Amino acid sequence: MGAVTPSLDGSRKARGVRASGGLVRAPYVSTVEELEELVEYIKGVGEFSFDVESRGNIHKNSEVLAQVEQDWEEKQASLKSTHPSVLTRSRQAIEDRWTGNMALDPLRNDVFWIGLATEGMSWAVPMGHPNGEILVEEVRGDGSTVPPPGYRDILSSGKESLRKSKYHIPAVFTPPPTQLDQETVFKALEPLFFDENIVKVNQNIKFDCKSIAKYYGGQLPTGRYIDTLILMHILDENLMRYDLGSIIKENFAGHDPYAADGKIGATITSEAFSKATAYVHRDARWAWLLYRKMYNKICKVEGLHKALMLDIDCIRPVAQMEMNGIHVNTRMMTNVGKDLDMDINNCLREISFHSFPGFNPDSNNDLATLLFNKTRIGKGYPADYIRGLGLKPAKLTAGGKPSTDRDTLGKLKGKHEVIQHLLDYSELKKLKSTYVEGLTPMLHKSRLHPQFHFHRTATGRFASSGPNLQNIPRDTKIRSLFTAGEGETLIVADYSQIEMRIMGMFSQDQELLRIFADPDIDLHEETAKLILGKDEVTGEERQIFGKTPNFLMGYGGFAKKLVESTKGHLTEEQAQEVINKYNSAYAGMTDWKRKVLDTARSKGYVETLYGRRRRVPDILTEGNDSDSWRKRSRAERQAINAVVQGTAAEIMKEAIVNIDGILPFPTHRMLVQVHDEVVVSVPSDEVFDWKPRIETAMGNGRTLMGVPLEVEAGHALSWAEAK
Repeated sequence: MGAVTPSLDGSRKARGVRASGGLVRAPYVSTVEELEELVEYIKGVGEFSFDVESRGNIHKNSEVLAQVEQDWEEKQASLKSTHPSVLTRSRQAIEDRWTGNMALDPLRNDVFWIGLATEGMSWAVPMGHPNGEILVEEVRGDGSTVPPPGYRDILSSGKESLRKSKYHIPAVFTPPPTQLDQETVFKALEPLFFDENIVKVNQNIKFDCKSIAKYYGGQLPTGRYIDTLILMHILDENLMRYDLGSIIKENFAGHDPYAADGKIGATITSEAFSKATAYVHRDARWAWLLYRKMYNKICKVEGLHKALMLDIDCIRPVAQMEMNGIHVNTRMMTNVGKDLDMDINNCLREISFHSFPGFNPDSNNDLATLLFNKTRIGKGYPADYIRGLGLKPAKLTAGGKPSTDRDTLGKLKGKHEVIQHLLDYSELKKLKSTYVEGLTPMLHKSRLHPQFHFHRTATGRFASSGPNLQNIPRDTKIRSLFTAGEGETLIVADYSQIEMRIMGMFSQDQELLRIFADPDIDLHEETAKLILGKDEVTGEERQIFGKTPNFLMGYGGFAKKLVESTKGHLTEEQAQEVINKYNSAYAGMTDWKRKVLDTARSKGYVETLYGRRRRVPDILTEGNDSDSWRKRSRAERQAINAVVQGTAAEIMKEAIVNIDGILPFPTHRMLVQVHDEVVVSVPSDEVFDWKPRIETAMGNGRTLMGVPLEVEAGHALSWAEAK
């Protein structure tokens, strides 16, 4: 299967490019026979990498078109000019934005290139690239000249502006070469994607698998998935970036394969055919090379390999969960929006009682004036309004000004009653923008499809986006928006006190082992009894001396933090006494934390139950200055947190794999995973059969190192009611 260098007019094509080929122009696949040959070649190897290039097409999706029209109506109302060219450009800007969004939406995008690579070979398969080769180069103005007619800004009068500005004149291309259609290509590649024994490799593989599922009736490829992004995260969880280019540089001595042509994925629809072909080869090929190098490195370390295998087993179930999505009650969402508006207005009214006329809580300057100013604001105001609160700033911005962010407000809580109203206002605005206004453009036929990321936390816990469900409040008003489909019921199952149980596992603390061995003992109540030396405690004592220290002290909290967490119920001296008694009551856990830190200092990392590593180089920071102390303290908290949260993440990933293994898809589906809970949808008449099965799949009653796991499942028609 030798590669053939095509002629300048592209008339000669080849099946693939050999790894060492120095070709003038990368060949591409254009016949069914070539597709069949590459399939047989890959079958012989048993594993391959692939990468898709996608674009958006708003005219193929009625939901998106409706959203475009809504955005256009709002835009028209704000336009100062109705000149046809202004209207055309404004409309085009909206369509371009939605087209770009759709390209990144695996459920609605259009795949028009696929690259494949394996040992010794790579292939690029076009399916509708719009351009041939460049006839006339594009022109981009950098803002130093007046654009040519037709590319100038339009004044409110409708005339073209003669001022200097940036502009872009697209290139002119020859017609594109003949290409195969998507149906033909994906039918030919089906033996690769649906062979359980063939390993599929990719960078961010969930996106590409979901993107091609639409060409297989919504079915995800089967078999083992391996993601180079996850491989890199296993090897180094502290990198700033995990895109393909950064991972290549990290593994191949800073080499940048995109230096000449750039990373053109976002602009590929406007690139020449030959340039796009080379790029598709390059992406697929580098994913393969990274896989071979990083996988071999991980396999040499037993713990890392074990942690990787768990992540790998979890990829496809998580991809399916993302495709399933969760139903959103849009009518209720409108009502919740109105309720939030009312709550926001009530907050503003309360804030106005304590602030000066014209105060805007969204203005950092106004906030700083109200919180920190001690001087007269202006003449003629009533006495209550002429001064700020004169509070001391908790921290400064990079520019040296008093910070007014949410963290700062939290530290000022209790200093004046307006602080709580400002915090409430900020939270309510965030809720509305995220979970009411922000959800609408993300919905697909009334379902939300958030993405779950393996690499965005150092501990291995999932992060999510579109939206970030990890930050979803337990407020029933928001969770009530997420509902079961017709004829279905939601099962919401979560772990009880999973992190404290993990600390009991590792530390073998006798008090924790005693508490968790008896299901009738309440952990937080028992902790309060141990600290206070009492046989009975009140609900308030349980909260202050039990629940709060348990959440804080497990990771090495300080007295000042405990004072803040108890909202000033304790003085700093009392808080330190609570910490001392806590450490004494749970002496085994205290000793275990010390050993974890000793390990981190000697090895430079700590390990989870499965062997995932958390590197904490700052734990060896020298010096007694405040900055050095903060670095060391942060690294110490990270070390203990990584062992606990990382192990909790592994237990959850095992649960996801187990639940996926027993659910008869598509009538029974896993929908979302947030913190320590999983949301599953089952037929309503089967809910009582499935609740205990879900609990068992998550490990309910399973004993790890002497500590039993406890899982409790509830059910209802909405997420809020199920909890």
